[in-house]
Amino acid sequence: MKILQLSDLHYRQEYLPAENGYQEMLTKMENPFHYIDVAIKKAKEQATIDLVLITGDLTEDGEVTDYAFLKKYFDKSFPNTPVFVTLGNHDIKENFYQGWLKNVPTSHYYNFVYAFKDFYLLSFDSSVYGKADGHIDRGQLNWLEEILSTHHDKPVLFMTHHHLLEKQYATPPLPQSQQVWQILKRYDVLAVINGHTHSHYQRTVSEIPYYTADGLSFLGQDEGAGIVRFIQHAGFSLYELNEGQFAEINAEVVTSGRFLQKVDMRLC
Repeated sequence: MKILQLSDLHYRQEYLPAENGYQEMLTKMENPFHYIDVAIKKAKEQATIDLVLITGDLTEDGEVTDYAFLKKYFDKSFPNTPVFVTLGNHDIKENFYQGWLKNVPTSHYYNFVYAFKDFYLLSFDSSVYGKADGHIDRGQLNWLEEILSTHHDKPVLFMTHHHLLEKQYATPPLPQSQQVWQILKRYDVLAVINGHTHSHYQRTVSEIPYYTADGLSFLGQDEGAGIVRFIQHAGFSLYELNEGQFAEINAEVVTSGRFLQKVDMRLC
C-alpha cells in the first residue's frame, strides 16, 4: 500500500491586503492551492496512491466555504482513493463539520478509527482554534487508551496534527505529548505521522517510526527574539506499508524556498 501525506495547506480562497506582519506575509505567498496541485501531480507520477492522509491546518482561518471547496477538490483529485484528515490549530471544528463533512456544526473533537485489512488508521484531534501548540484534555487521553485497548488485533497507524517531541522544532510540541507517548508505547503502533512544523522530520521513538511532513504553504525559520523568517515552502511525503512494515519512500519539496518576509511574532 502506498500512502500520501499532505499537511498544513493553510488554504484560503483569497489572501487580502493586510498590515499585520503575519497576514502581510501571507499576501506575498503564492496561494498554496498551486502547490497542492504540484505535490499531488508529482506524487502520482511516483506511485499509485492507495490512501491520502492530510494532517491538519487544512485552511488558514477555518471558513466554511474553504472546507467545502477543498472537499470537492480532493473528491475530484482522488475519486477512487480514500482521503482522511485530522484538524490543526488553524481549523475551526464547527466550520469543518459543516463545510467538509456536510454535518451539523459541533465543537467536539474530531476523532475516528478506520479499519483497513492489515491495520487501523487512528485520527487523533489535538487542535484548539487559537492555541498554536494545541491541547488535549483528560477525555481525549481516555479515548485514546480505550480505542487502543479495544483495537489490538491489528497494528495502528496514528495520525495527528501537532508534533510530539521536545526540541524537534523551535515551536513547542503538544503540551500533553508525554502522556500521549506513555499510552502509544504500550501498543502495536505502525507509525506516528503529524504536521504543524511545516518541516520534514524523521526518527524512531521506542521502536515506533515517527514522521513529520513538510507543509504545503510556508516555512517559518526562528531567528530568535520573536523574529521569524518566512519562506515559500511546500512538500509531501510518500510511505509504503508492506508486509507489516511502514517506511517512508520519499519526502520531496516542490518549491524553491523564496524569501517572503521577516515577522516579529510578538506583535501578531
